[in-house]
Amino acid sequence: MTPSDPIIDEPGEHNFFMIGMETLFLSHMPMFTMGKHMYQIVLRASLPPEVMRGYQDRRRKNPGQTFNLVNRENDKMTLPGIKSGRVRSFRADLYSAYDDDQQDPKPIGPPFAENVPVTVEDVVLFRHFNKDIPRPEHHNYVVFGRGAEAHLTHYIACDPDFQHIVTLGRVPDWMSAEQVEASAELTLQNGPSLPVPCREPLPEGSCPVLFQGRKDAPATLDLRGAVTVWFSTANQLNENDPCAEADF
Repeated sequence: MTPSDPIIDEPGEHNFFMIGMETLFLSHMPMFTMGKHMYQIVLRASLPPEVMRGYQDRRRKNPGQTFNLVNRENDKMTLPGIKSGRVRSFRADLYSAYDDDQQDPKPIGPPFAENVPVTVEDVVLFRHFNKDIPRPEHHNYVVFGRGAEAHLTHYIACDPDFQHIVTLGRVPDWMSAEQVEASAELTLQNGPSLPVPCREPLPEGSCPVLFQGRKDAPATLDLRGAVTVWFSTANQLNENDPCAEADF
């Protein structure tokens, strides 16, 4: 790229993890390895009622299953288009499982719903990766949700890192409903960011956190009943999977 070259993302297909029961959230599958996927994004979205009911029935039976969707090949889009409001809806295929492979990550088919209109209701989180921003000293998670549901997604800093999405068992009672809907960052006081973990780093029961990293705003995050939606260091997030040789 030269200084005169425009910085433009090519339209493409984008995978999103599906989160939530009553309210649907979509978490983009980011990659440090490809410019058009170098975004950490959470959307609040909606599906046609009959499709949403089908998804809810499946998630109710399998709360920890990896539901995901991808916009169709004939409806390619850019992620900046979502943030700018140029993309307010797209058509997608919905899946009940995902193959976490570093070389060829993809949904596991067949889809349980095809050519479904997905409406973007709100952009909850939108971060274009910035290589000049240093890695935080501790693990940070973004909390978001609506109504009686709250979720966490790990703040992804720089290669190598990990993606971790969790549905909490209860909404933090020390946050207002408005703040949960707007999202906020929580710093794990006892969770150093390095080395990159090869297992889910959240402890069982509870853990001390700082709201927005502020030492004057300590709190305890209740993790009882929390369910992991996704954890991975592969999936082409990093150029090289730091846990490829991990002995589990």
